[in-house]
Amino acid sequence: MNYLIVSDIYGLTPALSKLSQAISSNLVIVDPYNKIQAIESEKDSYNNFIQQCGHDKYTDKLLECFESLKVPTTCIAFSAGASAAWRAQLLTGNTHLKKLIGFYPSQIRNYLALDANVPCEFIFPESESHFNVDEVIKALSTKASVKCYKTNFLHSFMNEYSTNFNAQGLVKYSSYIKQSSR
Repeated sequence: MNYLIVSDIYGLTPALSKLSQAISSNLVIVDPYNKIQAIESEKDSYNNFIQQCGHDKYTDKLLECFESLKVPTTCIAFSAGASAAWRAQLLTGNTHLKKLIGFYPSQIRNYLALDANVPCEFIFPESESHFNVDEVIKALSTKASVKCYKTNFLHSFMNEYSTNFNAQGLVKYSSYIKQSSR
């Protein structure tokens, strides 16, 4: 299986590269910037993301990636990337996109009317400050081909640069990715 790894607002970082290498050697990393970013605070990284790319452009970028797939591919996406992948998966007709695994897709709350074009699994944090995670999970769980899971970890728990990073969560869900995308 090939993989498309979609970054969060931090973009391509050494930590994302390390995680990606642990998943597979058959992968492409997509990020909002097309270059390695300086590691900034979450607030600064979010402002940088909005200024340089934004949610709509990130969705468009992913749609282009999905449309260009030539072999069966699983998309593994994080945060803003997971929300963009949710939007883009509905728009592609490329049958090579086989699955989407999205971690803490907070913006998905604004796109609950969309449906799954491919099997989708979403891993949500224990809580979010801007919305009720349980309500979003409930809404998504009614959709065909969508599975939602809630962790005991916080948003960005797999990102070493986040204040919510959790090493145990990273190990657990790195194994989960390998198992569930076979």
